[in-house]
Amino acid sequence: MFGLSGIFGPSVGNGNYYYGRLTDEQKSLYRTILSGIDSFTKEIKLPLRPVNEVLTIFNSVLLDNPMIFYVSSFNQANDLYKQKCIMRPDYKYAQHFVRQNTNHIRSYLQVFDAQKTKSDVEKEIYVHDYCLNNFSYDYTFSDYSFSILGPVLNRTSVCEGIAKFVKLSLDYLGINTLVAHGRAKDPTNNQIMEMHAWNVVLIDGKTYHLDVTFDMTLKDKVNRYDYFNLADEDVKEERTMISDLPPCTTAGKDYCSVNALVAYSPSELNKFIEHNLKRGKKNIIVKLKNVKSTETIVDKVISIAQNQYASIYKHSVRVEVKYNQSQLVFEINFK
Repeated sequence: MFGLSGIFGPSVGNGNYYYGRLTDEQKSLYRTILSGIDSFTKEIKLPLRPVNEVLTIFNSVLLDNPMIFYVSSFNQANDLYKQKCIMRPDYKYAQHFVRQNTNHIRSYLQVFDAQKTKSDVEKEIYVHDYCLNNFSYDYTFSDYSFSILGPVLNRTSVCEGIAKFVKLSLDYLGINTLVAHGRAKDPTNNQIMEMHAWNVVLIDGKTYHLDVTFDMTLKDKVNRYDYFNLADEDVKEERTMISDLPPCTTAGKDYCSVNALVAYSPSELNKFIEHNLKRGKKNIIVKLKNVKSTETIVDKVISIAQNQYASIYKHSVRVEVKYNQSQLVFEINFK
C-alpha cells in the first residue's frame, strides 16, 4: 500500500544517501519523522533532541524523498519533564491536494518507462535532455518551483525543484542519485557565487556531479552538457558543498571528453573547428582543456572560427559565442 509521499511508500533504502550518513539512533528518528509526514500526522513525538539535530534529520528526510513536496518546515516544542519533543510539520497543502498530485506524479513518471532497459548513461542522458527540452528556469521563484511540483505542474522550476525532479526520475530508473546543496559560480559570470542545488549520480559504479539546471540555463540552439558527469577536480574552483558528498574521483568521463568535444591547444582548436565546418556544422560545442580563462579568450576563439570559415568557404561570416567561464566550454554559432 502506498503512503502519500514515496513512489514506493516511505523509503529508507537504496538512493537515500543522507539517511545512510546518520547514526543508528538518528536513523530511528528519521524513520519516525518520515512515517509521520507520510501519514500527515500533526504532531510527531520524538525523544528530546537539540533543535539543530532534529533539523538535520528533517532536512535529510526531505532531500532523500522528493515526493515530500508538501512540507518544508516544522515547529518544535520540548517537554523537559517527559524528555520528549513534539515536531509539528508545516503542511503547505490540504491532504486531498497532496494525494491527488502524488498520484499525478506517479503517473507522470511513466514517461520514462521505455528507458528502463537502457544503460545507466543512456538513462541519465534521457532524463537530462527531457528536462532541457521540456522545462525552463523560473525567474519568478514561485512557491511550486522549489519542489517537484514546479516541473510536473508548471514545466518551470528553480535549481532545487529541478534537482529533486532529476533525483526522482533517476531513482525511478534504478540509478542512485542524491540532491547536493552548496554555493556555485554562475557559468556565464564566475564572479557571482550563489546558493545552488544539483545532483550527484552513481553511474556504472562511479559517482559524478550532474548539474541539469546550469545546462538548462546555458541552452540556446542545442542542448548543453557542460555539467554532465564531472569529477570533483572539475568543480573544485567553482563550488563549495554544504554537506559532505561522496567523492567523485573519476575524471575524463564528462560528456565533452567522452564525445571528443575537447581541444587542448589553439592548434587543436583550429583543427577541431575546421573538421566540424567541413562536415557542414554551423553550431559547434568545444571544451578547452589545459587553457586558462583570460579576458581575451572569447576574442581568440571568434578569430580562429572566423579564419577557419573564411579559409573553407572563401567569404567572411559573423560568429557568435556563448561562453561558460567556469568550465571553458564554448558554443560557436556561425551566422
